[in-house]
Amino acid sequence: MKITKELKHATFEYDEEAKEFNILTKPFGESTAGRNNITLNKIYAFAFTRFVVRISQRNWLRNSPKKQKERIELAEHPFEDPDQTEFSFE
Repeated sequence: MKITKELKHATFEYDEEAKEFNILTKPFGESTAGRNNITLNKIYAFAFTRFVVRISQRNWLRNSPKKQKERIELAEHPFEDPDQTEFSFE
């Protein structure tokens, strides 16, 4: 029994009888003349699966870099606003 998953530019196949994992890639056009093929036996297929899971977990659990907040300079006196119009009462 073959299990097949087709994507836009690649096809993944697993043949249970032969215990092989195939990766078929297509060129960007729809022709199948330029296809590349990778065949992995069950040991290498398992190792490849572990590698993919490890990379996906690493990227999923990675902490995002913290963004630093912009600091606003305070006026000389905390109640003074530098944009305030000055009035004098004389």
